[in-house]
Amino acid sequence: MKVALVQMTSLPEINLNIEKIVDSVKAASLNDADMVLFPENCSCLGPGKIIQKYACLEKEHPALEAAIASAKENNIYVLLGSIAVFPDNGDKSKMQNRSLLINREGKVVARYNKINMFDAEISKNEFYRESDRYLPGKIVSIVKTEFGKIGLSICFDLRFPELYKTLCSKGANIITVPSAFTKTTGEAHWEVLLRARAIENSVWILAPAQVGNHYGNRYTWGHSMVVDPWGKIIDQNSGLKEIIYADIDVNISSKTKSIFAT
Repeated sequence: MKVALVQMTSLPEINLNIEKIVDSVKAASLNDADMVLFPENCSCLGPGKIIQKYACLEKEHPALEAAIASAKENNIYVLLGSIAVFPDNGDKSKMQNRSLLINREGKVVARYNKINMFDAEISKNEFYRESDRYLPGKIVSIVKTEFGKIGLSICFDLRFPELYKTLCSKGANIITVPSAFTKTTGEAHWEVLLRARAIENSVWILAPAQVGNHYGNRYTWGHSMVVDPWGKIIDQNSGLKEIIYADIDVNISSKTKSIFAT
């Protein structure tokens, strides 16, 4: 299985981000990738009020519509790392941060609402309150595909190992971690957390990331990464590339699990 991880600098303007998504799907397909993965907030990364301005019901979301069309046209799986949607009941007071996996036929085969909200005070000048605008998810998501069982997670979830153990207990051998890690926390914790989750669960970790300056003082760390079940970094984006590629052998996960089974 060949995967393509897209590193983005998503902006507060949704149309520019959608153009990037469509172009990247095509580029990944031309490089024979089976799956292309985008980071958290791939359709829009801006102040909360801007994200909420572009939010809508899943079935009406322009980024999802574009991704579905691109998946079918290019015969490739697409992971929209996350988009902001309103709950299916139509309540627009808060959004859900939703990751969506689309198959080659353009069908959404898995969806996951971020469970762990990023509420953190990193310093007096840098703090985040995701729960002010988002409803936390309640259900884990795993899907059986032609490549193996894929579990979904998003960014801040990475700090909660029990979620990954649950996905592993349900048979996951690949877990996606689309992210928008801050520059501060990314530099300190990104690599070690990704490798830890891979090692603890004997799974492949696919972590496409946001990078750079998005607006004002909002910076993200980047360093999109593919980590194998032994915790080895197969490839990572130092910031010089828009897309990194990796060939992964899903069977390594099962073999590694058998070694460390208790």
